Amino acid sequence: MSTFKSMMIIGASLAAVAASVSAATPRVSDGAYIQAERCAALISSPALGRHDASGINAFLKDQDGGRDEAAYERGQDARENAAREARTAGAYAKTQLMAERDGVCQGYAGGPAIAAASNNDAKNRAN
Repeated sequence: MSTFKSMMIIGASLAAVAASVSAATPRVSDGAYIQAERCAALISSPALGRHDASGINAFLKDQDGGRDEAAYERGQDARENAAREARTAGAYAKTQLMAERDGVCQGYAGGPAIAAASNNDAKNRAN
């Protein structure tokens, strides 16, 4: 087999693998990514009763790559602001933050497929 033919076969195989990986983990919008960063802070906050953040951390790790720098920075700001809100919140505000954590944030904590579905739902409602 010629070197060129071997390279073509390898290239086609790599393209197929890349396509299947990207299809398995759809990319969410920058807004959804920023919301997920906020949720990560709420889920892992000791002030709100720390929960398992492994699902949302895996989701964010998957979504970080290739993200626009401005969106990444806004996400970090949202995470820091949510952590500060949780630390300094009074009883009523903590109840609201826990409701956000136990509601909207569970879509992101469940993994990329759930977050992508909730993101698509939000887009459909906007149209």
